[in-house]
Amino acid sequence: MKIKTIRLVTLTFSIIAAFALSASAQSALPGPGESCTCTEVGHCSASQTCPDGYAAVCVCSATGCSSSCSKISGFMDLSEPSLVKKLEKESVENFGSVLSKAFKKVVKFKAGDPNFKFDFPLTDASKGSHWDILEYLAKNGDLLINGHDIDFWKGVRQNLQSGGGFKLCAGPVSAGLVVDELSFISGVRYSIVSGDPQTKVTGPFTGNTVSDIVNSISEQGKVTIAQK
Repeated sequence: MKIKTIRLVTLTFSIIAAFALSASAQSALPGPGESCTCTEVGHCSASQTCPDGYAAVCVCSATGCSSSCSKISGFMDLSEPSLVKKLEKESVENFGSVLSKAFKKVVKFKAGDPNFKFDFPLTDASKGSHWDILEYLAKNGDLLINGHDIDFWKGVRQNLQSGGGFKLCAGPVSAGLVVDELSFISGVRYSIVSGDPQTKVTGPFTGNTVSDIVNSISEQGKVTIAQK
């Protein structure tokens, strides 16, 4: 009887341990918002899995697809004056790190001239765009954003602006994060002026124009979006 009791206790402990390991493994798997898949039929596809604290964002258009892990906390800094001020204070070697933090992307920059000095002609804040800074850097060295050069991103932007079709896949994530991503790609700074920016929305957000995408986010998140 004692042997049977020991075996029963051992078996029970093994079952409990197995369930504990199973639960632990499941909690380590990517949860909602930590992975995305996007496809533009006949053109390209993208997928991404991200660690805790990051949201997976996939973007597709007829000109190409891209994906990234966007940090959930904080906000995206797309202000031209703010970015110029930050870069002026940093060494050229740190430009990639500064822009990666500002854009929530993986940005790499290597100046073509070892004596390169950042001397960006700041424009009227109401007309300037972070893309002006990025194009300036691309002319003066090697610039990569999420592994793509400036021409790739120009193609995605032009396709979106010209009504060529666009798809942003993410979610469930905050409406504010999706608006930031749209602002980054389009070069037009948008913000949520009413409603809760933390409201969860789920893509894909598709359309032929920026307005289509904005309307899709607004309707699902019950928020009002306007240009800054």
